[in-house]
Amino acid sequence: MSPPHEAEIVALRARIALLEGERNELAQHNAELFVLQQVYSTMNSILDVDDILSTVLRGIVEALRFERVILFSVRDGFVSRRLETDELGSVIQSPDPTDFIMIEAFTRMVAGNSDFALGTPGDGNIPVGNGLGSYCMLPLTSRHTVRGILYVDHPPSAEISESQVRMLLDFAAQAAIAVENARLYSETKRLLEETQRLALTDALTGLGNRRALNELLERELTNAERYASPLAFLVLDLDDLKRVNDTAGHTAGDAALRNFADILRGSARKGDILARYAGDEFVIVMRQTDREAAELAVHRLFDLFARGRIKCSVGVAMFPYDGSDAAGLFSAADQALYEAKQAGKNGHRFFGSGMTRNESPPL
Repeated sequence: MSPPHEAEIVALRARIALLEGERNELAQHNAELFVLQQVYSTMNSILDVDDILSTVLRGIVEALRFERVILFSVRDGFVSRRLETDELGSVIQSPDPTDFIMIEAFTRMVAGNSDFALGTPGDGNIPVGNGLGSYCMLPLTSRHTVRGILYVDHPPSAEISESQVRMLLDFAAQAAIAVENARLYSETKRLLEETQRLALTDALTGLGNRRALNELLERELTNAERYASPLAFLVLDLDDLKRVNDTAGHTAGDAALRNFADILRGSARKGDILARYAGDEFVIVMRQTDREAAELAVHRLFDLFARGRIKCSVGVAMFPYDGSDAAGLFSAADQALYEAKQAGKNGHRFFGSGMTRNESPPL
């Protein structure tokens, strides 16, 4: 068998080199796909928008090895520089959200009229003014709305390849979906919290309603019992509200209730429970408050009422002496309120000996 000719050896070596190049390229592509898969998986498990966007930027650096990645936020047509990578490849908040130029290509992309743009530092279309090597920018679009602009530059090679552009488009598409999901989750959560808040809020005064009082009081009584801590329970009744409604109308009556609630809100300590229980009846629950402290608090309230020309009757019950649960406290305070009314209104009474609890407590 004759030895191979020199030309055959050269051709064989060239073929081996080509195969090695294809192997290396395939290995690099597989590594990029692996990073991309990890990024997608992470994005879909995150609901915080900034965390999602940070994951996108890190993924682009790891998978495509661009030295700089910038994410611009677009909201109602307004653009801000939001996140970017630093010299070490870490994702940081942009130091200056206004540090960009609304050049034509960038403006068209913000308006939703461009799928992506490629260029070089000298083409005059770089929004950040100091491009590093070839660049690419593309929109994050969801529900036909541009949510952001992704800008990358300084790729590992002189030019940005077609496969890199495809992967950037994939990153942008997946990021837009994840951001939209996070936005919908955030909006749904906000609406749910708002619904729950409204369900526990008196519409006229903005104080807690009866449902809120019941829920919060149970918690406070549990804590008071656990730590052997006193608690003051006040029932307040705005005197002569019916006369205000009859003579000046319900609008004036509503204004009186709101004014009364504002005084209560302004005088309350942090941690006190305030609620409009029903009609002209309000409740204050003061935790870690003994009889002496409750007396001082009531006197301060009446000073404020006097300044506001408000007349009010107040009944006070103390935990655990006058009642060990919500119903018992309300019954005792309600009876003390009745005694204050019988004594001529615009005053207060503490539940004490000789008083008989209301047989049908409202709670």
